[in-house]
Amino acid sequence: MNLSDEEYLNSVKATFPIFPQLMTSDAVFTITDTKKILLVKQAESFQLPINEGEDLAQGGSTEKTIKSGKKEENRYPKDIYGFPVMMQAIPLVNPSTNHIVGTITYAVSLERENKVVEMATSLQSFSQELASYSEEVANSAQELQENSRSINKMVSETQEEIKNMDNIVQYIKNIADTTNLLGLNAAIEASRAGAQGRRFSVVAGEIRKLAANSKDSTGEINDTLIGIKNNINEITGAVSEFSATSETQAAQSEQIASGSQDLSDLSSKLLNLSEEIM
Repeated sequence: MNLSDEEYLNSVKATFPIFPQLMTSDAVFTITDTKKILLVKQAESFQLPINEGEDLAQGGSTEKTIKSGKKEENRYPKDIYGFPVMMQAIPLVNPSTNHIVGTITYAVSLERENKVVEMATSLQSFSQELASYSEEVANSAQELQENSRSINKMVSETQEEIKNMDNIVQYIKNIADTTNLLGLNAAIEASRAGAQGRRFSVVAGEIRKLAANSKDSTGEINDTLIGIKNNINEITGAVSEFSATSETQAAQSEQIASGSQDLSDLSSKLLNLSEEIM
């Protein structure tokens, strides 16, 4: 069945009300001939400043399609219509005459898509900052863990040195006891010697006095060491608890850093996908 160009265009116009039902997106539809806009169906969520009977816009998608005979697409930034718009024009070619008799155009708002891209961009930026921060925290936690291990090692070495000091104190105590015994024996021998042992008796007294002073000093040193031991034991307990906490924190920080990197990768994929969709 051969149709004239006018008949073909009229048949397309008759089916125009069906077009919006074919789209999943809310869109503005128009049918044009080669010079004017014939029919307009505005979208429910937005409207474009185009009306039936208007001349075709110079340099627009419709004019380009009529000249090229191919589908044309134009994207208009937000400052044109107040929101970003993507418009496509499809040529209406009468198969009986092979003439381009007009176009079907549809336009959709890209505002939601732009918001998705903006959100994906913000998410990517945030996830990258979070990944960087988490990595810094993980490194700090690792250093903290290593420092706690070093402190723990130093405390252990201090405990060993105090044990060695115990041996030294015991050795001094033994010397003091032996010296005291020698002084006592010297005093006994001096008393036996009578007048001739007086000078020797003075020396024996000084020896015993030295032994007594050594014994007193040893007691004081021992008391001081006991206090140091108690403090070291408290420090050891605190360091052990701190070390355990730092190890847990380091492990958790590594998990957070790994999760943040995964989030950054996913946000990059989301951004790429949203840009491809647009």
